[in-house]
Amino acid sequence: MAKQSVFYSLSDLKAYLASIESLKRSTFILFTGNKDQPNEQSWCPDCNVADPVIKKCFQYLSDDAEFITCFVGDRPTWKNPQNDFRTDKEIQLKCIPTLIKWKKNKVLKEDQCADEALLQMLFED
Repeated sequence: MAKQSVFYSLSDLKAYLASIESLKRSTFILFTGNKDQPNEQSWCPDCNVADPVIKKCFQYLSDDAEFITCFVGDRPTWKNPQNDFRTDKEIQLKCIPTLIKWKKNKVLKEDQCADEALLQMLFED
């Protein structure tokens, strides 16, 4: 089973990515809206639709891959045009959910993240 990690800030995510760069494993990063307690639902409707489909498709990840979930904040934080995820030169996030195959220029955005066939292609590539 692929390794799974969770981050709540861009700085922590980038520090972690730098620390694993030499491992040369397939790394996938899901950028998604924060989940509210206790119902575990995101404020982002598209994220709620994509989440169970992405989890279902974990079966297509290789055992040596890594899947990272990175929460971008609550709605006001995400909507701020100066949000770190939006302004970072390397990430340049425009929408959520966004699923990236790190260092490979392969990206699924919004409703594509809920498309099982696209997820399978991304994970198996």
